[in-house]
Amino acid sequence: MAPALHSLTIYYHGRVADILEFLVHKHIDLRKLIIKYCLLGEGIPGILANIVELYQDLEGLSLEGCLSLISSVFCPIPRLKKLSELNLSFCQVQYVCVLSC
Repeated sequence: MAPALHSLTIYYHGRVADILEFLVHKHIDLRKLIIKYCLLGEGIPGILANIVELYQDLEGLSLEGCLSLISSVFCPIPRLKKLSELNLSFCQVQYVCVLSC
């Protein structure tokens, strides 16, 4: 895998967490992550909590068409301090609260 990789797109995949965990060991500095039509699950800490912890410098995040069984899965998103682009199109999200500093 190219060490200069800064953008990743994952479509229709059932094991998104495994892909992201693999990338952590490769020391990839992701700036943009696009996950489309995947199941985000309901586990604690959950896939988004892991994304926020592992890729704190994300500038763009797209979760188009992703499903979650509980709305709290989306709560870690506001902790991405460099995030300037967020796409939640076609997600079943009841609410996402973003507080400005």
